[in-house]
Amino acid sequence: MVIFKQLIVSFLIASQVLQGNIMEVDRDIMNTNPALIDIYLSALKMKESTNNYLAKHSPSVIEDFVTGKPIRVQALGAYGILDINWDVWSKQAGLAGADWKDKAAQDAVAKYKVQEYFNKFGSWDLVSVAWFAGPGDARDLKNTGTLDMSQQDSNGTDIADYVAGMNKLIGEELMNIEVPMETFTMPSTVAGPPTPPVIAKQKDNQEVFAAQILDAMTKANAGGMRPSFESQVPAQAGDFADRVAVSKVRRGEIGQDKVQEVNQYAQTVEQAFQQYLDAVNNG
Repeated sequence: MVIFKQLIVSFLIASQVLQGNIMEVDRDIMNTNPALIDIYLSALKMKESTNNYLAKHSPSVIEDFVTGKPIRVQALGAYGILDINWDVWSKQAGLAGADWKDKAAQDAVAKYKVQEYFNKFGSWDLVSVAWFAGPGDARDLKNTGTLDMSQQDSNGTDIADYVAGMNKLIGEELMNIEVPMETFTMPSTVAGPPTPPVIAKQKDNQEVFAAQILDAMTKANAGGMRPSFESQVPAQAGDFADRVAVSKVRRGEIGQDKVQEVNQYAQTVEQAFQQYLDAVNNG
């Protein structure tokens, strides 16, 4: 079961994020996926405090965005929320008067603010910029496409390093997603030439199995509530499992040695999913 999970997770770009060599088109797909909020929050906790809800970060001095004068601040808790922001943010999240040491309150406030930033800026990179350097810098980067990414905090971390660190942690969180495998049963291999009856009636059960895992991974990323395929794509896109089978048939791979088939899963599923994306984008 492990090999199937690793193949699909790889297809979901996690391994490329960890390696830092992700292609721009795939990077954009992940970076603008709103379903990643819980994964983003887990990465943010690890980045800011290594999951320590009682963390008290070293005080620092920043410039007040209203008066322009230097003020002393301290980041608190698992998400490193500044003490000067806690009362305002907790009120905005509907938790006025909440104690910053309350774990549930920290989770709720952080999720509220992260969601607000994503709604404003439309990418997780820009959420990271907003969290680290302030929403003003994120706004400037979105509007102009440029920002001095070498700006550092009191610990010597610059914006570029912070964003890169967050992306690495997001990739690690993706790799650690748990998919309930007990719902899957290993199908038998379909052998024989790619004749019409095989395509129409039997397809390729192993590739359909891989497609089922991809479906489960997508659902897991979306917090267990993935919209139906039919509600998201035009009719001409067809069924995703069909795309997988047709993709394999076109390459003449049905009936190959089992090891060869396993080695080609990732490529087959990726090609089928790209066809699916093309159908969605072309309406």
